Amino acid sequence: MKSKQQGLLRFESSRPATDFSYQTDLAFSDYLAFAYQYILAKNPRASMPCPIFTDTYQHLVKQQQRTSTPNIVDLIAPFELRQNNNHKAVLLIHGLTDSPFTYHDLAQIYFQQGYTVRTLLLPGHGTAADALSNINAKQWQQATAYAIKRTVKDFDQVILGGYSTSAALLLNYLTVQPVDSKIKALMLFSPATEPHNKNGWLAKWIDRIPFINWIDKDADIDFAKYESFPFNAATAADDAMHSIALSTLIKRPLPNLPIFSVMSDVDTTIDTRASLQLLTALHDVKARPANRLDTLVYYGDATKITRDFPDDYTLLNPQCKSSTCKNIHGISHIAVVNSPNNPYYGIADVYRNCGSYLDDDALYKLCKTTKTPNIGERTAENIAAFPTFQRLTYNPYFTEQAHYIKQFIKQVEGFQGNQ
Repeated sequence: MKSKQQGLLRFESSRPATDFSYQTDLAFSDYLAFAYQYILAKNPRASMPCPIFTDTYQHLVKQQQRTSTPNIVDLIAPFELRQNNNHKAVLLIHGLTDSPFTYHDLAQIYFQQGYTVRTLLLPGHGTAADALSNINAKQWQQATAYAIKRTVKDFDQVILGGYSTSAALLLNYLTVQPVDSKIKALMLFSPATEPHNKNGWLAKWIDRIPFINWIDKDADIDFAKYESFPFNAATAADDAMHSIALSTLIKRPLPNLPIFSVMSDVDTTIDTRASLQLLTALHDVKARPANRLDTLVYYGDATKITRDFPDDYTLLNPQCKSSTCKNIHGISHIAVVNSPNNPYYGIADVYRNCGSYLDDDALYKLCKTTKTPNIGERTAENIAAFPTFQRLTYNPYFTEQAHYIKQFIKQVEGFQGNQ
C-alpha cells in the first residue's frame, strides 16, 4: 500500500544509459549484453534478489548465461535458449507493459522441439512504467525489425511469435515488405487488433494536457510487468494496432505463412470480435496457400465466434475437465502465456493482479490478502458478482495448449518439407 501511494517504483533510475542502434550487422549476443546493462542502469530494483526458478531460468543457468542466484534483471532481461546448431529458431516478442519473463513457460515448448528460443525487450520496457511516457510505435517497429532480420540471418528456419501488442508489430512487419523464405510460421497470443475500450484513440490528446500523465497508478510490485500505465503507452499501442487495421491490411500482400492464434472470448483488453475478423481476412486461399494450416485455440463459448469465420479453419476449443479450471470465471488476456506451474504467476498465487480496485484501498487490500479469491477475467459481470475479483494470471489449459503448439509445429515442418 505504501508503494501504491508513493509511486516510487513508477520511475526509472537517473543513471545515464545509451540506446541500442538496432543495426542488423550487430550480433544478437551484443544486443542481449546491451539490454542487460540497460536494465541494470535504469531499473531501480534490477539488483534485488528474486528467487523465482522457472524451467527456462534453470536452462539458462546450465548454459552459463545466468547465475544460480537470480536478481530481478536476470529474470526480465531478454534471453536466448541455445541449441547446438543454427537450423531453426523461434523469436518471441512480449506485449505492452511486459518483459521477456512473459515467455519463460512457452519457451520450453519450443526448446523441447529443437528450436533455439530468442526473446526481445521492446523499448520502454524492463525498467519502470514512466519509461513508456517517452516511446512510440516506430521505436517498437525498429526493434522488431532488427530482431527478425538478425534471426533470419543467423538461422535456416524461423518461427515468429507475438503476444498482444507485439502480434500487431509482427503482422505489420510481414505485410509491408516481402517475407523472407526462412520465415516459416506466425504464432499470435491474445493478439492486439482493437482495444476493448474504443476510446483508446483519445489517449494521445489527453496526454497533451499538463500534469495528466497516468491512466492507472498502481504499486508496481510486479517485478516482471508494469502495473502503472501512462497515457502515452495507450497512444503507442493504438498506433501499433492502427497499422494493421483491416482497411489497411487488405490492401497489402498477405504473408503465405501458417498462422496459429490463441484468444479468449471474454478478453477485456482486446476486442475478440475484431481479432476474429482479422483472422478471417488473413485466411485468403489465393494469397496464402499455407492457410490450410491456420489454427485457432479459442477459450470460452465457441458459439460467440462470428458466423462468417471460415469453416475450414482448425478450431480448438478446450473444455474444463479438472479442478484447475472449474472455479475460474473466464480466461483473461494476460493468462494465456503462463503455466499453472509458473512459480510467480501460477496457481501457487505468489502474485495477485488486483488492478480492478485501484480506487478502493479496502477492496484492493482484500483482493491481495483473502484466502479464497475469485479468479478469472475482470469483466463487468464478474466484478459485480463477487466481493473482490483477482484477474487470472495463468492458463489452466496450458498443457493442452502446449500439445496444440507442438502439433502445429510438426504440421508446419511437414508442410515445408512437401513444398
